[in-house]
Amino acid sequence: MNKIKKTTLMLFAFSMLFGMQELMAQVKIGYANPGRILSALPEVEQVDQQIQTLLEEKDQQLEQRAEQLQQIFTEYEENMNAMSDQERADREGELIELNDQFTEERESMMNEVGQRRAELMQPIIEKMNVAMQEVAQEMNLDLILNEGTATGDMIVFYANSEQLNITDRIIEKLQ
Repeated sequence: MNKIKKTTLMLFAFSMLFGMQELMAQVKIGYANPGRILSALPEVEQVDQQIQTLLEEKDQQLEQRAEQLQQIFTEYEENMNAMSDQERADREGELIELNDQFTEERESMMNEVGQRRAELMQPIIEKMNVAMQEVAQEMNLDLILNEGTATGDMIVFYANSEQLNITDRIIEKLQ
């Protein structure tokens, strides 16, 4: 009886293994390079120009603030010898606080720029995703992989055919 159970279990395991291989052989996969797709779109260039203008404005604001801080630091250095130890300590505390505020302003401005870029890119990325889905449906693909990671590391190391790379088809659909 025990031998029959083992045999049945082994037959079941083999049939599952071969069934999974057959199922996996039917999966159709493509891959794309979203960075290359986005760089081919004129809308992205427009977003980049808007972000560059915003960055220049923010840089100008930060530069003015930095010049003000530099002037305050210079005045302190010129007058520190005439101050008592307590006045000097109080003034240095104020200067440290002003420097911390400047750092926070700079970080806030950079976050604002990043958020604005994300807002401007969202409809473009949605448009790219729709085109990607349409190409996948046209080619009867089950899965689309990203060619690489955000840091530039490759995800697709080998593809048997360049036909699996659907980047150009997506770009054509978007233009």
